[in-house]
Amino acid sequence: MHHSALFVSTAVVLLLSPPGAQAHHPGMGVDGGGGGGIITIPGSTLPQGVSAMGFNLQFTSMEEIPDPELEALGMADDHVHSMSGMLHATVNYAYGVTEDLTLGIVQPYVKNNDIRNAHHHGGMGEVEVAGDAAGRGDASIFGQYRLFQRADSHLAMIAGVKMPTGDGSERENGGELFTVEHQPGSGSWDPFAGLAFDRRLGPAGFSANVLYTYTTDGDQQTDLGNLFFYNAALSYPIMRSGEGHTPQHHQHQHTAGILDTLELVLELNGETWGRIEIAGMPEEHSGGHVLYVSPGMRLGFGRRWSAHISCGIPLVNDLNG
Repeated sequence: MHHSALFVSTAVVLLLSPPGAQAHHPGMGVDGGGGGGIITIPGSTLPQGVSAMGFNLQFTSMEEIPDPELEALGMADDHVHSMSGMLHATVNYAYGVTEDLTLGIVQPYVKNNDIRNAHHHGGMGEVEVAGDAAGRGDASIFGQYRLFQRADSHLAMIAGVKMPTGDGSERENGGELFTVEHQPGSGSWDPFAGLAFDRRLGPAGFSANVLYTYTTDGDQQTDLGNLFFYNAALSYPIMRSGEGHTPQHHQHQHTAGILDTLELVLELNGETWGRIEIAGMPEEHSGGHVLYVSPGMRLGFGRRWSAHISCGIPLVNDLNG
């Protein structure tokens, strides 16, 4: 069960990471570079001819199921597992083809930690310590096309596909293949599409996006369930352009050198996913809905570099089964 999440990332100008998440693969998004949310995708695109690279690191901590409960579920022959957490790292590249069109690619690395399975053996319930599953995740290619632009707002369409390029042969401690939901790669082609919007509100910024992923059958005759993400973010600069700003006292203090912007960010990040199907049969203990409130901050270092950190606290934690 999801318990808490910590998102830490650094970026060069822009980090765009359309999620190819599965039931146990992280499903968080992106950094808008110069403003807006950290996880929320902005509606603005890269200028023509500009390249951007980024790195994003996400860790999700989970409540583990106690061994006695797993043993009871194994006795009932329920296919249930427990995990302590997920580590998800991505390297991203994007390029502004025109002022309105950005193309990019995302390559993740996935590590699912401390997997334990409920198992029925000899009329008894047992706990199998499967171990960790780690490796190269499925890469995604995407395009973001700006539909309209005004002085203070942008609206863009996002579309792409997650490709079956990840590792799908990780094995448990006992030698058996991990199920697909625990593998770094899924073996499936999964198209995704959505909309992204941002607007300036004086010194503050607002951004929002929705993104839907349609999953298909992959390895082991497994469909990991369709995904829907929705995000909204408010950002407010408390220092920028080489000056420190203290609103309470209306004081400006010059800050020389490296750090020239500091923004506070508050987001709502929601994700829902359908039940896993194996050979057309749905898994009862899969799928659900999680909604996080995510405070964070972004630091800007000149025009080329930014770094950010965000902590997601679950407000809704409604998982099936």
